[in-house]
Amino acid sequence: MKKIFHLITSLGGGGTENFLVQILTASPTSFHHEVVYLKQDGVNGERIRRLGIPVARAGSIATLYRRLKTTPPDILHTCLYRSHQIGRIIGRLAGVPFIISSQQSIDLWQKPWHRWIDQRTLPLCDVVDYNSEAARTLVEKRLGTASERPRLVPIENGVDFNDFTPIDRLKARQPLALAADAVVGGTLMRLHAEKGADKIPAFARMLLNANPRLILLVAGTGPQEIALKEETREMGDRLRWVGWQEDPVPFLSALDFFWLPSREESFPQSLLEASAMGLPWLAPDVGGIRELARNGACGLLSENGSAGALATTGKTLLTELSARTEKARQAVATLRPRYGVEKMTTAFYRIFEENSL
Repeated sequence: MKKIFHLITSLGGGGTENFLVQILTASPTSFHHEVVYLKQDGVNGERIRRLGIPVARAGSIATLYRRLKTTPPDILHTCLYRSHQIGRIIGRLAGVPFIISSQQSIDLWQKPWHRWIDQRTLPLCDVVDYNSEAARTLVEKRLGTASERPRLVPIENGVDFNDFTPIDRLKARQPLALAADAVVGGTLMRLHAEKGADKIPAFARMLLNANPRLILLVAGTGPQEIALKEETREMGDRLRWVGWQEDPVPFLSALDFFWLPSREESFPQSLLEASAMGLPWLAPDVGGIRELARNGACGLLSENGSAGALATTGKTLLTELSARTEKARQAVATLRPRYGVEKMTTAFYRIFEENSL
């Protein structure tokens, strides 16, 4: 049995954390897994524990090194920036035979020194898997003319289309106190600057003026939550903060469209989930979002990332909502073979077969 040691920065509700849960859920029986996080535990930590997989905090770097040195895994898998850097260096020092990093973010927050460190540690990997052409471009730029280069493997995000099946619309709206005739747009996101959470107040003010029956829902938590709620208090129940949604299907079933204000997206898992539910969506043209639209999803891209541009795009969607809803529902059949979770997880484990691990 091959042992995979997964090192991740935190286990909150982000797309990379969700990716880790998906590949663990679909693991072949020939692999044994262990998950270690550097900073915070979270909702995806609990999901992993329910799979019967051990989850623990790393402790100090010295402790982590000793763990890898004394009981070395066959494979070290790193997720998110901090884990990439620490894992690649101590993994090589400890003699781990195979290191793979999952590049699932663009990380516009990085300073020059973050990029410099990543540039130096990338060659320590055997493989880097990436989920969009935007992510591949970032990795290629970092590698530059390096003589030692990891193999780059595309693994597009996936979703279980059978799980993302809409439930009855009226039933989904009842817990949210939404009228049957309300026009409802919603988002699922971390309330963080990278996701553009600070744009929500201005975006909501402009878009809500376009339709008196429109209600906007925000599902998620994060560091900006308290400040945003205070800033939007005057909007009353037309902008509703509904918190973290453990099961996104009932929430998505209550919506007429989905919106996302992100500043960066390697590949937007939330937009993929909305697309799997047959929802039209609007988002800025950043990172890998255009790829999802190009591959069949019914999305409208705003010309830039400002709140005003996103609201303008939202007004267009509202005027075309009926036609775009029909198009989004028809698109599900096109998206299913490309973005099914089985394809994603099979591609991940095939890496180790191809490397005779």
